[in-house]
Amino acid sequence: MRLWLAVQEWLTGAPHGLGLSIFCAQIALGIVIFAIFQEFVPNSLGASDGFGGYLLGLYGGARFLSETPAGAISDRIERKLALVIGFVLMIPALALMGFVQQEHAYLGFAALLGISTAFIWPATYAIGADLYPPAERGKVVGFLNVGQLFGFGLGALLGALFVEKVPNVLFIIGIGAVMAALVLGQTRVPAYRQDLDLGIVHERRPPLRSVLSAQLVFLSFLILAATVGVSSLVPAIRPYGDNVLNISFAQLTLVLIPAVVAGGILYIPAGHLSDRVGRTVPIFIGQILIIAGALTAAATGNIFLAASATAVLFCGQVLQVPALNASMMDLAPESYRGTLIGWSVALSGLGLAVGPAIGGAVVDAYDAPTAFQTGAIIAGGTALLTLAYGRVYGHTRPKQLIKQTTEPTKG
Repeated sequence: MRLWLAVQEWLTGAPHGLGLSIFCAQIALGIVIFAIFQEFVPNSLGASDGFGGYLLGLYGGARFLSETPAGAISDRIERKLALVIGFVLMIPALALMGFVQQEHAYLGFAALLGISTAFIWPATYAIGADLYPPAERGKVVGFLNVGQLFGFGLGALLGALFVEKVPNVLFIIGIGAVMAALVLGQTRVPAYRQDLDLGIVHERRPPLRSVLSAQLVFLSFLILAATVGVSSLVPAIRPYGDNVLNISFAQLTLVLIPAVVAGGILYIPAGHLSDRVGRTVPIFIGQILIIAGALTAAATGNIFLAASATAVLFCGQVLQVPALNASMMDLAPESYRGTLIGWSVALSGLGLAVGPAIGGAVVDAYDAPTAFQTGAIIAGGTALLTLAYGRVYGHTRPKQLIKQTTEPTKG
């Protein structure tokens, strides 16, 4: 009953339609990143097993270069317009992948896909931060990531079903999903900034350097490290299924279903946890689970143990995401919210460039289990970084943050 009420809140709560539009867009990304990059390109276009990691790395690199400028644009205009721009740019990226099926051309298509995504996430999180107080932002991120997760999972499942026999159908489904996201973004995301005199707001806002802090820089390193550790495991998934578990790509997708289900159930409670106990606790627990899952997967060839390990690993990722995103939402003032959230999401894009490149290189040089071990080592370093961040800046709860920012300064 509680889960159903949470789903209803995600579907109907403000900002209206935002989670559903993200769900639709993620269907397309699940198809491309999981099935097209990892299976279609190596098997149908003759690329190496590690080439999918390079494509994902280029996608992440394009996001890294584009997301801070895209976030700055969302500070200057109605935020929902920036969101719609991202959906519009995704359509030609998917269409070109379907029409021009040539290995090296996909490098350019991956970059265009990264640029389109760069407009979506800064606007999405800035909308959430604008409309919700700090004590509810972890929950908001959890709701948005439920849409992200189940959309990506559905796209990955569709990809696994069609990629071997009718791969071209996947491009049609992807374009249709993005067009649905575009309609939802245009019609159901509130245009809440349209009544503001943004020109006056921009004239009065302080220079960017005055809102930067050592805590924000520290958090930036933490976001980057957390993303590198998890994304380095992605290129190892398909070779792990082929060479260690000895199963087909469709069977491998079934192995990953428990992880998706467990993560979907955990996302909203993870957001609540970060709102109640502070941001650093879920991040640290998440890193411990990632280490345990990656090392277990590296050490086993049993399909049931591997499914359990990936579920543990993914739950670790789910625990840390709301806390990391809400941390940046808390630190970013409204006047530079899109810019700074864009910067944080750009760091995730950089992590998606560095991590898969590392994972793909390790898979090509060694094997999939070694890539899992490498990801565990990176996650261990991130756990230590999280402890240092908590020790320096404490574990301030969002409700305490509201009190600190609303009470007058004494002295």
